[in-house]
Amino acid sequence: MVSWFLQAPMMVSFMHYCKKASLFLVFMLTCLLAYAVDHQAIIKNVDLKVSGEAYMLNADLEISLGRTVEEAINKGVPVEFVYDFKLVRPRSFWFDKVIAEASTRITISYHALSRQYLVSQGGRQTSHEILSEAMVELVQLYDWNVFDRSLIEQDRAYQAVLHMYLNDSQLPKAIQVEAIRSEGWHLASEPFEWLLKDLSR
Repeated sequence: MVSWFLQAPMMVSFMHYCKKASLFLVFMLTCLLAYAVDHQAIIKNVDLKVSGEAYMLNADLEISLGRTVEEAINKGVPVEFVYDFKLVRPRSFWFDKVIAEASTRITISYHALSRQYLVSQGGRQTSHEILSEAMVELVQLYDWNVFDRSLIEQDRAYQAVLHMYLNDSQLPKAIQVEAIRSEGWHLASEPFEWLLKDLSR
């Protein structure tokens, strides 16, 4: 009986320690999950359609810039995003044959005098009052000419890949150094791959 009374405080203390450790682990896991979703890029849907002599790509993405990138944009740093498309023909006994490749670049910047967010793609530029409006052009791609119909052979299967990433090589030199060390600048989607059959020429 005396032994039990001596052990009881130790058991209570141990259980209290386990409870505190569990709460700490839950807290750390919550912090890690919050950090993980702070910045991300996910390609949700992709569609190819024929328009004249070309195939046009439409895509929907989900992009969270994260605090690091948003703060840089709001300070006037232009940030470029690259979208890469590739069409390959799988081959059983050799490397896949690359049929077509295409890239498009979209840059978001903030103009302090006009208090406008500027989105540049090719020779086109649009302006927006708030960042979330400018982001629409990042997450929705429309009628992007990715390859000509003449490249397609009948009765062949093709593999298409779409990838999006933040191009840190176009950042100002001082920020490029920071980007190497900071996870907040490492924003890229997983490659989105899909099989294409019965493409029309």
